[in-house]
Amino acid sequence: MKVPFLSVVVLAYNQFEHTTKPCLESLRVWFDDPDIEFIVYDNASIDGSSEKVRQWCEFFPSVQYVQSSANLGYAGGMNAGAKFANGQWLFLVNNDTEFPANTLDALKRVLNSAPAELGMIGPVTNSAGNGQRMFDPSKTKQEWLELGAWLNTNPTNLLIPTYRCDFFCVAIRRTVWSQLNGLDPAFGMGYYEDFDFSLRLREAGHEQMICEDVFVYHQGSATFGLSKHLKKLIGKNKKILMARHKKIKFLHVRMCNLLILQGPPYICESKRNQPLDLRRKIRLGALRKDLPKGFLKKIIWNFSAKKIKEI
Repeated sequence: MKVPFLSVVVLAYNQFEHTTKPCLESLRVWFDDPDIEFIVYDNASIDGSSEKVRQWCEFFPSVQYVQSSANLGYAGGMNAGAKFANGQWLFLVNNDTEFPANTLDALKRVLNSAPAELGMIGPVTNSAGNGQRMFDPSKTKQEWLELGAWLNTNPTNLLIPTYRCDFFCVAIRRTVWSQLNGLDPAFGMGYYEDFDFSLRLREAGHEQMICEDVFVYHQGSATFGLSKHLKKLIGKNKKILMARHKKIKFLHVRMCNLLILQGPPYICESKRNQPLDLRRKIRLGALRKDLPKGFLKKIIWNFSAKKIKEI
């Protein structure tokens, strides 16, 4: 049996019509790709979604459906789903994502040329907590999907070094995943397990990058939006993270974007072309719109932002 190049593992939990179904529908175009396998792992949904996901997957023999008997949290659920995967690369997908045209084609292209030291790649998106985010609150979902399709088909071949990856959607080399024993279930229902994995990956000597050529739409906060214990969970997990990684850095997403714009790919005039210029324009827009709340902080931020030249 041929070993697939890419294993797409979708973690599903509740809200089938609102999240999981749109996510899976957007992936359908690649279900017959012989290089890709699909695993949908339902993390013990409690609103009837488990049965809906199962029935949906029955129409697609190439999709493997697995149902958990208990909610294992984000880390535990992804770890469990990944056990059914056989690919050289794991593509971990939260169910509040959607995939514009050519997303997985662009991802395969990037992964096929990835250097051996590169262990993890994060796509760009409309909503994330690091430099993967292309911020523009004026855009509708449809506009993001259309822009994403353009980005996926007009590559720059840029891979941007990043301190950490956001796990709304991430590609990880299987050997690296196995070496690090996946995500740590100590983080419970979720939050900061991806930060922990990113730092452990770095400590193990692997590199991680943001890929400017792969765009995934992220709805964001679909699982935890109504949680009464969210702040308590975040606080608890942040303490776990800080106790493990003494020299950890917490960079605001706007600072991550600024650092990317200050990097060689974006300041090198000899590399100017339409695909790069559009990405630069989006990031510059985020720089101008995503402002701190405090008056003095705004002045300092605007001073830093003005140093970045317009196109």
